[in-house]
Amino acid sequence: MYRRRLDGRAIVWVVGAALIVALSLLAVYAGRTMYPGDDSTAPADPIVVDTIGPSGTSSTTAPAASSEPATTGLPPVSSTTSSVASTTTRPTTTTTEVTRKTTSSTAPTTTTRVSRPTTTSTAPTTTTRVSRPTTTSTQLTTPAVAVSYSTLPDGSPQPVVAIFDVDTITLSGTVPSQAAADRLGALALANSKTPASLVKFLDIDTNVPKSFGVRVIELTSFRFPEASAVILPDHALEFDRVATVMEALPNVTALVIGHADQRGSSKDNFAISDARARATVSYLVGKGIDPDRLSSRAVGETDLLILNDDEAAFALNRRTEFVFYGLVADT
Repeated sequence: MYRRRLDGRAIVWVVGAALIVALSLLAVYAGRTMYPGDDSTAPADPIVVDTIGPSGTSSTTAPAASSEPATTGLPPVSSTTSSVASTTTRPTTTTTEVTRKTTSSTAPTTTTRVSRPTTTSTAPTTTTRVSRPTTTSTQLTTPAVAVSYSTLPDGSPQPVVAIFDVDTITLSGTVPSQAAADRLGALALANSKTPASLVKFLDIDTNVPKSFGVRVIELTSFRFPEASAVILPDHALEFDRVATVMEALPNVTALVIGHADQRGSSKDNFAISDARARATVSYLVGKGIDPDRLSSRAVGETDLLILNDDEAAFALNRRTEFVFYGLVADT
C-alpha cells in the first residue's frame, strides 16, 4: 500500500512537470505569434532548462535555434519547484527554470536638422524723379543799334590817338563834332614840349559820345629802366605835365597803361608792366591828383610801338601811356 501511494505521487509529480513545460512552450509560441520582430533572421531567446536529477547534478538543455525573433514585453514565467518528502526513500526532484532573456533593442537616435533657407528679401529701390517745371523767362531786350564808329571790345568808342613826335603832333580818329576836333588840336599844341606842327586825320560822327577817350603816345619822352618800375627825375618831368593838365581840367579822368618790351617771359613782362602803371598812378596822386580820377591796367608786351630788335626799340616799348576821358565834354 505504501508503494501504491508512492507511485501515485510520482505520477502526480510527472504530470505537473509536464504541464509546466507545456505551459512554457505555449507561452513562447503565443509570444512569437503576438509580437513578431523587425528582423526575421534574429535568433530566438534561449530557454534554459535546469534538470536536477536524483544524483543532484543539473543539466542544461538549450532548444534548437528558431528563426523567430525574441519578443520583449512578455510577462515573466514563474518557476515551480515540487518536492516529495519521504521518510525512507527520496524521490527524484526535477526543478525546471524557464529563463527569458530580455533583449533591449535600442533604436539609433537620428537627429534631423532641418535647415530653413534664409531668404533675403531686397525691396526694389524706387527712384522718383520729380521734374521741376521749367520756367522760361522772356527778357525783353532792346535790340543793339549798329554804331557807325569803331568800338573797343567793351562797346566804348575807339579812342582818338595823339602821337607826339619831335616836331609833329598827329591826331587820328573819330570825334562827335568840329568843335571837338578844334579843341583837341589846341590842347595838343599847348602841351607839346617843343614847337610842332599839327596834322589831323579826324572824322566827324555825331553819334560818338563826348566822353570818348584820347590816347596819348609820347615818342620823345624818357622811359623806365630795363626790368624796373623806378621813375627817374627826367622821367618825372613828363608826368608833371600830365598833372598840370588834370589840374586845369578837373572833370578829366585818366587810365594809365603799363607796357614792357618784347624780351623776357610773358609772365615777367606782365608783372613789370603792372608795376610801372601803379608807380605812375602813385606819382600823380603824390602831385595832388584825386586817386578816384585815376586807374591802371597792365598789358605786358602785347602792344608794342616798334617791333625792331634793338636797344632803341626796347626803350620805346618800356613805357606808360595815358588815355584821357572828358577832354571835350564841354564843347
